[in-house]
Amino acid sequence: MMISACHSLLPSMLHPPYLYNTWCPRMHGDRSPNYSAAHVTLGGQPAMAGDGGITVHVEWLARRLAQQQEDAAATEQHRIMVTTHRVSRVPAHLRATNPDAYTPGLVAIGPLHAKDGRLRAGSRLKMAYLNSLISRGHPDASGHLAVIQGYVRLVAAREREARAMYAAEDVDDLPADDFIQMLVLDGCFILEHLVNFATGREEPSLHAVPFGPAQLSVDLVLAENQIPFFVLADLIGGTRLPEFDTTGFDPLNLLMKLALYYLAGEKGRDMTDALPPPGDVCHILHLLHSTVAAARTRWEPPPRIQDGAPLEMMQEAARLLRRLPLLLLVPLLYPILPEERRWRASYGREDLPSATDLKRMWVRFRKVRSGSKSAAPAPAPAGGTIASVLGPVPLAVKLAHEDRLRLPQLRVEQRTLPLLLNLMAFEQSADQLLAAADVSAYVWLMAKLVQSPEDAGVLVAAEVVVHGGAAGGESKEDVERFFRRVGAASEAAGEELDKSYLGETLRKLRERSQHPLFMMWADVQRNYFTVPWAVVAEFVAFITFISTILQTYGSFKH
Repeated sequence: MMISACHSLLPSMLHPPYLYNTWCPRMHGDRSPNYSAAHVTLGGQPAMAGDGGITVHVEWLARRLAQQQEDAAATEQHRIMVTTHRVSRVPAHLRATNPDAYTPGLVAIGPLHAKDGRLRAGSRLKMAYLNSLISRGHPDASGHLAVIQGYVRLVAAREREARAMYAAEDVDDLPADDFIQMLVLDGCFILEHLVNFATGREEPSLHAVPFGPAQLSVDLVLAENQIPFFVLADLIGGTRLPEFDTTGFDPLNLLMKLALYYLAGEKGRDMTDALPPPGDVCHILHLLHSTVAAARTRWEPPPRIQDGAPLEMMQEAARLLRRLPLLLLVPLLYPILPEERRWRASYGREDLPSATDLKRMWVRFRKVRSGSKSAAPAPAPAGGTIASVLGPVPLAVKLAHEDRLRLPQLRVEQRTLPLLLNLMAFEQSADQLLAAADVSAYVWLMAKLVQSPEDAGVLVAAEVVVHGGAAGGESKEDVERFFRRVGAASEAAGEELDKSYLGETLRKLRERSQHPLFMMWADVQRNYFTVPWAVVAEFVAFITFISTILQTYGSFKH
């Protein structure tokens, strides 16, 4: 019988072999303070205890404990080193409002959702994709076993490092064999899908699953559904891909190219110089976040077309002319406005006005158009890429001439909500040196702009927001609900907004909203005039314009 009973055995590992007595409480049976003497020796033979008849295999026990403490120390050291890179569960306060946005719907990647019984279709796909990936370079099935053995060796060599990428409570009970098999299957599945996407190869097994391709594009970027990027790099290094033999890319750079093309199309694949080195990428979600942030920093507004300057000046003059009747009415109507209905009662100095109120302050909304330091990118693959829902230039926000706010075009569809929420979850879980909170800042701004269906209508009319490809009135309520949901997850970024890339833009918008002239202008419009006023204003402006021309002509004639 072998017993590991108490801490008093530990000193026996630290002394030279000799016979001594040690006292140890029983671990089973009577819990009263009765003790039995156990005679222990560090020699190869176990010693018999006194009245309890206990035999302790000291040599075996010592070796086992020594190995366990070495493994635990090494794993913990790896875990400390990758604290900012760890794949962990989304906090309960974020998951509570949008539980489905963080949970895979087709395939589990990594250990956090591996036991989810709903994902059996994805498990079957993994086996099929493993065979398909190996068959690319080894058509003869007799060679498949050797390839799989190579995969297992590659992953097993870094099993401890991969295990440290997850919280201890998520992987400590997972045997090494199961953990290695999971990484091999998940990694090969991802690689096969990336190669299929890049080469345009059909995936009938995936398309046979309802909404399979769209759901998979969501599942692969979920914060809780990631495996280490170095596992993918090792696996692609052990895979023969004849389609890419002539490219000359080493396995790690080829993996980056494939992943970026899947995430952002040709534009993403050509921006590797602005991204972290492949060896510093944690996982696919980290790469997506880096791609989105880099696209924003590389963007430059397109140059103004000089030939269009006269037309733009004429349009600005027409806008001022249309506003002239309202300007004349502001001094008459504002003094009689009740105090509780004035701007100061609705907005504080640190608040950001909604899109409707900013429009009343002459702020015009424009969608950001492509324009960067690099050449124009090639068209994205059919069906679009993951990052395409964030517009041609994700997160690009620019306030020009104090009254023209350029925003990226956001397409509100099935993927948009989980994409934004998981990007924000990654930002909030990572160190600031690893990921700036750019997505959280952008979502906070958009949620503040869209406070009502009317606000949503302003952005939809400006093509800043596209809802299902339609701009009808029925979509405004959906857009408003969407921003209410994502806005709750972005509130954590509100305290750090002044330090974000939007800090200067927010400061200028707040200054405009506190300007007395714009405040009075917005108050008069909000309280006295509705939509029909726009028609009246156009008519009055036209009559005023004609009258001015006639008066000018008459004065010259006189």
